[in-house]
Amino acid sequence: MTLINASLLAGLALAAVPIVLHLMMRAKPKKIEFPALKLLQTRQTANSRRMRVRHLLLLLLRALLIITAVIVLARPSLPAAQYGLRWYEWLILLCVAAGAFGLYRWRSRQAEQQERAAHVLRERRDRLRSFAAVGGVLAAAVLVGLPWGYRVYGEVTAPRSPLSPDVPVAAVFAFDTSLSMTYKHEGSTRLEVASEMGKTHLSALPGGSLVAVATSKPDSEPLFQADLAGVRSRIDDLRTTSTPVTMNRIIRGAIDAQVEDRQQRMEETGTTDQFIREIYVFSDMSIAAWDETDESDLKNLLTSHDWLRIYLIDVSVDNPNNTSLSALTLDREAIVGGQDVQISTTVSATPAAPTTATLEIFMVSDDGDAVAGGSVRGTPRQTVQFQGSPPVKTFSIIGDASQPFQRGYVRLASPDPMPFDDTLYFTFGVTPVPRILLVGDGDLDTWFVKNALQPELAERRGTVWYRCKTITGGAFAQETLAQYDVICLHNWTRPDPDVWVELNNYVSNGGSLFLSTGGAEQLSAAHWGTPEAEALLPGVPLVPVPFRQEPGRQLNLTADSHPVCRAFADDPEALTALSQALFDKCWTFDVAADTRVLMSYNDRFRRPALLERSVGSGRVLMFSSAMDNNGPTSRLWNESFINNWVFLMFLDQTMQYLTGVSEIKRNFTVGDPIELSVPAGKRFSNYLLKRPGLRQTPGRFGIDEQSILLTDIDQAGHYELRSADEDVAFTMEFAANEIDGESELLVITDEELKAVLGEERFSRVEDPEQLDRAVNLGRIGIEVFPVLMGLLIILFCLEHLMANYFYDDEPEPESGRSLATP
Repeated sequence: MTLINASLLAGLALAAVPIVLHLMMRAKPKKIEFPALKLLQTRQTANSRRMRVRHLLLLLLRALLIITAVIVLARPSLPAAQYGLRWYEWLILLCVAAGAFGLYRWRSRQAEQQERAAHVLRERRDRLRSFAAVGGVLAAAVLVGLPWGYRVYGEVTAPRSPLSPDVPVAAVFAFDTSLSMTYKHEGSTRLEVASEMGKTHLSALPGGSLVAVATSKPDSEPLFQADLAGVRSRIDDLRTTSTPVTMNRIIRGAIDAQVEDRQQRMEETGTTDQFIREIYVFSDMSIAAWDETDESDLKNLLTSHDWLRIYLIDVSVDNPNNTSLSALTLDREAIVGGQDVQISTTVSATPAAPTTATLEIFMVSDDGDAVAGGSVRGTPRQTVQFQGSPPVKTFSIIGDASQPFQRGYVRLASPDPMPFDDTLYFTFGVTPVPRILLVGDGDLDTWFVKNALQPELAERRGTVWYRCKTITGGAFAQETLAQYDVICLHNWTRPDPDVWVELNNYVSNGGSLFLSTGGAEQLSAAHWGTPEAEALLPGVPLVPVPFRQEPGRQLNLTADSHPVCRAFADDPEALTALSQALFDKCWTFDVAADTRVLMSYNDRFRRPALLERSVGSGRVLMFSSAMDNNGPTSRLWNESFINNWVFLMFLDQTMQYLTGVSEIKRNFTVGDPIELSVPAGKRFSNYLLKRPGLRQTPGRFGIDEQSILLTDIDQAGHYELRSADEDVAFTMEFAANEIDGESELLVITDEELKAVLGEERFSRVEDPEQLDRAVNLGRIGIEVFPVLMGLLIILFCLEHLMANYFYDDEPEPESGRSLATP
C-alpha cells in the first residue's frame, strides 16, 4: 500500500485523545441510599459490567473515527488487483449473514418461552446478539475472508516496479498512422485527436522520463530520448502512410525496444530497473489494422514481460459516416483501338451514410486535365442505392487508337469525412491491331477461325480487332514470320520439316504459335512426327479417337491460374457455357515432358485438350479437337462447341494470351512490388518515374535485366516511367490505388483484443480522463479514498448511536410483571 499524503499519518497520535479524556474524566460512582429497592443492589454487579463494556465500545468507536479520518486524508492506495468479491463469495457471505440472523431469531424465541423476567430476557438477548455477531464474523472470515486474502495476496506480492508517481517513466507512444485515421469528425482527423492526446499526456510524465515514438510506417523504429520537446515535435510531424504495418507489429516493436532498453540500463547500472515501463497505443481500433492470427505472438510475449503496461487509447467515432469505392477491376488492361474496356468498382457505405451515392468518371489528358466523360460509352454519372450487399457499377470506355495509354479516375460526386477512398485511378493501354497469320491446306480450313477473330461485317464497319491473313501451306515459305504476332496452323496435314525449323526459330525469338489438329483426319505422321516437329510441338499427334459415351465429353480446367483458364474460372456464366459444350472426337498425343496441360476432357483417360509448351522466349498452344465446322468430317468433332458463344471467348482469350495482352498489368495496389517488362529492342540505362503530385525520381536499368522492379509505390494516383536516354524512346504508364481494407471502420472488440494481447494485459480508454485514471491505477494502484470515506461515515453514525444508547434511561418494567426473580 502507498500513501499520497504520507505526512498526515502524524495525525494518528490524535487517537490517544479519547483515551486520555476517558481516564481523566471517568465518572465516579455515586452512593444513593435507597433501602426500599434492594433489587438494585442485587443487579449492581451486572449493571456496572454492562456499563464498562459500553464505555469501552464507545471509546473504541471514537478512536477508530479519528484513525479513519487521518487515513482518509492521507489517501492510501493499494497495488492493482481484483479486490472486489466474486459472485460466489457474495453468495457465501449472504448465506453466513442469513444463518447468523436465523440462529439469533431461533434462540430468541426459545428464550422468550423460558424466561418471564424482563431483565433476564434482555441479558440473554444481548448475549445471543453478541454470539450471533461474533459467530457470523468468524464464519465469514473463514469461508470468505481467508480465500479472498489468499487470492489478493497472490496478485499483489512480488511488486514488479516501484509504485510512486515520482518514478520516471520509459514510454513508447505508438501511433496508428494508417489511412483510416484520416476520418474527420468535428473538424479534426483521428490522427490529430490522437496527437493532441499524446502531447497532453507527454506533459504529465514525471521528470527524467524517456519517450520513444513508433508509427505504422514499415521503417519506423522506436528510439528512446530524454528530450521531450523533440518528442513533441515528432508528434506534430506525424503523417498517415499508404503502406501501414499491422498494430501487432507496432506493439511487437515497442515491446522489443522496451526489453532491449531495460536490459541495457540494468547491465550499465548493475541494479534493478529504475523506470516504470509503459506502451501507449493511439488508434481508431479499426479491425483491419489488427492481425487476429497474432503472428507476432504478443500474448506469450506480454506474459513473459509482466512488468510492462499497455494502454490502448481508442479515438474512433461512434456510428461513422463513410461511403467508399473499392475493388476496381478492368476486364482487360490492354485493348485495340475501338474496343471497349469495362471498368467496375464496388460501392460500400456505413449504416450512418446516405442511402444513395453518385459516381462520376473522368478521363485525364496528356496535359493532366480531367475531362468528364471523355471517351465513355453512355452516361459518365451513375447513381447507386444501398440495399443489401454493396452494389457494383460498371463504366464502358472506348479505346482511342491515337493514344498508347489512357488514364482516368472514378470518384464519388459528394465528399465525405474520409476522402482517401472516394477516388479510384485506372490506366489501360491501347495496342496496335495484332497481326495473325492463318495457315491451312486451303482457305476453307482457316475461314471459320478468321471470321471468329475478325468478323467481316465488323471489318466493313471499320472495327478491327485482329488483322488476319490467310494463306495455304504452299505460300508459307514466302512469308516473313517476324512481322506477325501469332501464327496459327489449322488442318495443315503435311508441313515440310523446313516449316518446323522456321517456326522453331520464330517461337524461340519471342513469337507465338497456335495449332489445332481436329477436323483433319489424315494428318501425316511422317510430317508431324519428325524430330524438328518434336522439338517444337507440345505433343505429337498419334491417332484421332471418338468418345463412345453419349452424349459426349466436356472440358475441365486443369490450370485455373493460367490466363486462358482464369477468364473462365472468374466468370461463372462462361464456365457454365464451357461445361455445356460437348466433344465427340479428339486426337491423342505423345506429350512432351515439358508440356503443361491447361484443359482436359472428362473421360476416364483425362485426355489433354489444350496444351502449352515454352520454346525459347516464345510459347506454343495446341488444341486437340476441331476449330471449324466447314468440312463434312469437322462436324463430327465438336459441333456444339464451335457453334456456342463460348468458342468465341475461348479463341479471343487464347489470342490475348499469345499476343501478351492478357498478361499486361497496369493497375496495382499501393505498397505492392511492381515489375514492368521492357522489350529487348527498347533497353536503356536510365529512367525517370513521374509520380502523383508532380514528383519524379530517377532510376537505373541494368544492362542484363529484362524488367524494372519498383518497390516504393507509396501514393495513389497515375505514374509514368520514361527512358532518360536520348537514343531510346520508351514509355510505360500505370496506376496505383490505396489498400481496400483501409476503408473498414469496424472497431475491434475487447474479446478480440484479449485473444491477441491476453486477459488483463491492457487497459482500453477513450478520453484523457480515462487515461489518467488507468495510468494512476497502473502506477500507484487502487485508491481506497471512496471506501474509507464510506467507512468514516459509518463509524460516525455508530458513534452517535452508541453515545445515545449509552445515556438512554433504563426501560420501565412492564405492568403485571414482578421485578423480582421468580
